[in-house]
This record gives sequence, structure tokens and C-alpha cells, in this order.
Amino acid sequence: METAKSYLERKYREISLINNCLARPFDLTQPESVAAAIDRKFVVAAALKAERCVLGWRITETARPATQHWKSGGFEFIYGYQRADLSVRGPPIYTATGFPAMPVSQDTSYTCSGMSAMAALLSALSKVHGKVELLIPPDCYTETRELLERFGSIRVFVSESWRHLRPAHGVVRVVLIDSSVRSGFLPLRDTLARKADLLLFDTTCLWQSSAGIRCVFAWALQSGLPLALVRSHAKLDSLGIEYGRLGSVVIAAPLKDVHSGRSRWIKKLSEQTHESVRLLGVAPVLAHFPPFAGTEEFERCSIARTAAIIRNNRRMARRLSFAFEDLGRITPYRHGLYFTLSPQDDMRADDVSHLAATLCAELSRRGLPVRHSGSFGFDFTAIDCFREPMSGSNVIRVAASDIPVAVVDEIVAAIANWWSLNGFSTKGGSIPTRRSSYAGG
Repeated sequence: METAKSYLERKYREISLINNCLARPFDLTQPESVAAAIDRKFVVAAALKAERCVLGWRITETARPATQHWKSGGFEFIYGYQRADLSVRGPPIYTATGFPAMPVSQDTSYTCSGMSAMAALLSALSKVHGKVELLIPPDCYTETRELLERFGSIRVFVSESWRHLRPAHGVVRVVLIDSSVRSGFLPLRDTLARKADLLLFDTTCLWQSSAGIRCVFAWALQSGLPLALVRSHAKLDSLGIEYGRLGSVVIAAPLKDVHSGRSRWIKKLSEQTHESVRLLGVAPVLAHFPPFAGTEEFERCSIARTAAIIRNNRRMARRLSFAFEDLGRITPYRHGLYFTLSPQDDMRADDVSHLAATLCAELSRRGLPVRHSGSFGFDFTAIDCFREPMSGSNVIRVAASDIPVAVVDEIVAAIANWWSLNGFSTKGGSIPTRRSSYAGG
């Protein structure tokens, strides 16, 4: 189990990684408390953003420097008019998906967000194949499902309907694997490979080199299926500071199939994805590429952060289950980045959002690192209203953060106490905790 000392040393390495990208780095010392570590990282990150804006204030899409090459850390940009012909060279997004026994074709498109990456790919699919049938998990991410419903050329089926689909001429069939779902991935079977033409994998809730991504990547290649990996980089890929809005599409297929066989159309799909990025105006902003990404130290820091977030979420959900009478009120998610609390059935979104804000205010008043935020992957615990994809009910989402275990336990005890005081059912009693050094060092 990580100690408070080793946690602060790890946070110092993360802050130093960002600080070293500054032209005039701060003279840093190791933070002495969790609160200091959280605040200092945001201060250094804000300084880096400001410095990059000042350095590039004279550069616009039409008033660019004499050179067409522009760099940010490990990224190099080649462009004339940014939205029309931006090309990005940089470190590979998925560092552990290599399949040595089989040469692989990979093509990467960057966008200004994860949802714009999904939109660009769906637009390209509709262009390449007029008719698209998309199989989605029943608890598919809500915004992804909303986006799909806006494409008239795409017919959407939930996974239970897949076995009843008959072969159809001129239709491309795509299977969505969504890392955000509660229940886990669809089972990867040979029958799926025979019926599908493309695997679409939203990897946002998995670290870039996770075993889950490697497993899907290897299975798709062995099955001869092309694979499109879509990602939002704001969650796990910027050390918890949401450095900028950035998304990507990586289209991969066995090289032999790109030139001949079932995946021959994949090259056209890559070309049309780039065209969709241009025509939809969703090219990324150069300043949103984190200059600290792509190094070995960045990967070590990010892997440790993600592992700690998963451990803390599972610990929170498990310990809260000891306090709640109705275990159905607690819903863990397989990815381990957050869990949900259901106050009662049929509550309006505004009411649940107010509850989440009240809970955050109470926990913050106690000096705990909790904020009212609709995202996850931070160094503070984020709480907000969340629409549960399966039931459609409004619940409270708790995204435990990368903090010491003692602070996790304090937050659990405070949530259980607040839950009981607000009239929701608990088993009573208190959850034992160790006193943390959150505020004072």
C-alpha cells in the first residue's frame, strides 16, 4: 500500500514533468500535503498554458510563421491552413498494441475532442458505405448513443439483437466496444468476426497500453477484422489537469488485408476520416497537445496514476457497500474510474445535481479534496449528476481520484454520514478511518 510519503514523491515527479516544459521553470520543492500537491500542479499547468499562448500569440491559421513546421514536446505539426491540411507527427498513441507476427497498417487522425473523433469516423463510414448497421452494448455511453441517433444512414442495434441479423448486401456492419460500459466488453467470438466488418473501440476509460486494448487489438487482427480506436485524451492522458481538448481516431488493419481481401476498403475509410475532420471543422488546436506527453517518465507517471485511481474507486465502492442497507444503490463500473450512488427512483436531473453539489460542499467544508465536476481522472474526487445509461435514471457519480488511502477512507465515512443525515438508508454506525494529512502535511 502506498504511503503518504511515497504519494507526495510521486506527485512531485508529475509536477516536475510539467514544470520542465516551461521556458522559465518554477523553483519547486516537494509538496507537503495532498492539498498542496493538487493546487501546485494546477498552478504549474496554468503557467504552461499561458506561456504557450504568449509564445504563439502571433500565429493564426492565416498568419503563420515562415516555417510550416511547429513543435510541442514530442509532437510536430505540418500545416498551411490548419483546418484544411494539418498533419501531426508524434509518439504512437497505443504503445503496446504491436503484433510482431503480423505487419499492421495504422493511420492516425487527431481531432478537437473525443466526440468529434467519433463524429468524424461515423461520417466517413457513411461516405464509404451508404448503409451502416452498428451493434452497441445496452449501456453504451449516453452521448455516443445520442450522436448515433443523428446519423440517418446508421441503423443501431443493441447486442442482444445481433444473432437475429441476416446477411445484407451493400451493408457494412460495425461492432462498438465501449470502455465506459458498466458490464464490460462484448465477448469476442468467432461468430462476431464472421458477421462484422469493423470493430469500433472507444478506449477513453483505459490507459493507452492496457491489457484490455492489447486483447481487443490482437483478437481483431487474428480474426482479420479492421479496427478503429477512438479516444478522448482529456481524461487519462494529461496527468489529471485536462490540459486541452483533444481526441483521436486510429484505424488499423492487417497490412495484407488492406491491399487485398475483406479489409481493402480500410484505406478509403482512413482517407475519408481525414476529409471529415477537415469538412466538419474539428481539427485539433495546436496548443492543446500536451508537451509533456510521449516520454517514458510520462508513461510511468500516468500508469501509476491510473492504477491508483482504479484502486481507490474500488475501495470506495466496497467500503460504502458496508454502510448501505440497499446495495442496489451502489453501482461499480468495470473500468474502475468511477461508481454511482442512486438516491431514489425517478428523481429529476436538477434535483440530483443539487444533491451532488450539496454533498460536495459538505465534504469540502470538512477539508476533503472533493469538487463538483462532471468529469473524472483528476487528483481530486469529482462528484456530479450522471444519467445511468441502462435505466435512464439520474444518479450521483463519484469519481475517486489519485489520493492516499487514508483520505479515501475519510471521504467514504463522510459520504456515508451525509447519506444517512439526508434521509437515505444506511446500516447505521460509523466506518473506521485513519486520520489523514490532507490539509496540513
